[in-house]
Amino acid sequence: MGFILVGLAALTLLVLQLVLSRNRKHLPPGPRGLPILGNVLELATASQIWLIFDKWKYQYGPIMYLNMAGKNIVVLNTQAAATELLERRSANYSDRPKNVVAEYLGSQLSMPFARYGKPYVWQSMRRAGHAVLNARVSTQYQPVQIEEAIILAHDLLWDTSSPLLTKINRSASTIISVIYGKQSLSLDSQVRLPFKLTDTSDELRLTPDPLETLGNIAHRFTNALYPGAYLVDVLPVLDYLPATIAQWKKNAQKDFSRISAIFETYFDDAMRNDQHRSSLCVSLAEDQVAEGLSDVEKAWVAGSLSVAALETTSTTLMLFLYAMVLHPNVQQHAQRELDRVVGRSRNPTFADMPELPYLRAIVKEVLRWQPAIPLAVPHTAIEDDWYEGYFIPKGTACIPNVWSMNRDRDIYGPDADQFRPERFLQQSEKGAAFVLRQEYEVDDGHCAYGFGRRICLGRHVADNALFIDICMILWALCIEPETPTGPPAKQRPSKDILM
Repeated sequence: MGFILVGLAALTLLVLQLVLSRNRKHLPPGPRGLPILGNVLELATASQIWLIFDKWKYQYGPIMYLNMAGKNIVVLNTQAAATELLERRSANYSDRPKNVVAEYLGSQLSMPFARYGKPYVWQSMRRAGHAVLNARVSTQYQPVQIEEAIILAHDLLWDTSSPLLTKINRSASTIISVIYGKQSLSLDSQVRLPFKLTDTSDELRLTPDPLETLGNIAHRFTNALYPGAYLVDVLPVLDYLPATIAQWKKNAQKDFSRISAIFETYFDDAMRNDQHRSSLCVSLAEDQVAEGLSDVEKAWVAGSLSVAALETTSTTLMLFLYAMVLHPNVQQHAQRELDRVVGRSRNPTFADMPELPYLRAIVKEVLRWQPAIPLAVPHTAIEDDWYEGYFIPKGTACIPNVWSMNRDRDIYGPDADQFRPERFLQQSEKGAAFVLRQEYEVDDGHCAYGFGRRICLGRHVADNALFIDICMILWALCIEPETPTGPPAKQRPSKDILM
């Protein structure tokens, strides 16, 4: 039976290869690849695939075509191409590619990965998420974010028992507090799961720490979506194999049950232990826009937003610290601005934001210079389309190469590879001070949050969290390279610290 399935798969791929060969002259340019397999072998072992795409960009142009064993992929390397297709033509490019393993894991309930269309609940989940995360509502979470920023700065300064990475990972409790209404969820051991932590697959590791568990869920989904990660995505006929002999299917089905139970437990716990803190869970339960969603779907809205925010928040703050070590002049400039606007007798707040253009520019530059997700989740063409004379077939996965877009020299200048917050600033009309350039008052200045109808829902909350975290860190301490003896963080001079 197995030989017959493999033979049918090979025949199907051969027919697809013949069809693609006839139509290739209308497709965007790209590396030729091998018969049947296409570009699979070129990308299967690549660890930083966005760098390969970035190199090919200068050879094949702003959009390029890849054949992944019969699957059409178009890589979008410029903001112009991504804006035209994913935003102006968003009605045709808001679907996600079919991924067998991800669907067994629950991607249809996970907002970032769910398919688009009437048979799916994505629109209802998106509408509910927008209602509790839009720019206006995001301001109500700011008191929680200030509390978490103080905790983060305090841990960086005084906690010498935990590794730096652990302390940075705890910073994700900012967004977790916004979603679940818990202060420092990483320290909360009262959440009881309906299964043993040891009862899990080899691919999903669960721990008593909710933040670590959510991070591991993020990795589980990311690994499943990576091109060529599972043979079934190249040979879909393998999906007909029963779970008893297909270990990948057995693990995915088991992990879905665990992930769903975790999300439901966290959601229920947030509702039971509401401490009158503004939270997304409370808003989902009370807001009429979530009426069409079941309790399980609401739990997945909260859980998938947590998973999406967790990795990006921690990664971005790590990259910020790295940038400050590399560029002490930027750190000093930011601290002079903080001393001028905030002083040393109180900590920064969101009310200071309009007077801190250099700090706001640092947030934008970190997200541009080193995007936490260099390749955005693919969009899928719902119908055939044409762009700049090139044919994009129905079902083509369009991958935004955020790395290339954020380092486009035509937009950011010849120093696009360098960390330079000043690119977002201009000279003030009042004197020597700098102000944020007018276009960046409303524009992100980067592509880290995605495009069109699939743009990151939590970007306003994320921007606020990054702003207050970075302000609090630079206000409270100095960031210096680690010495061989590994000293603790250096406190900035102050009589009243973190009050």
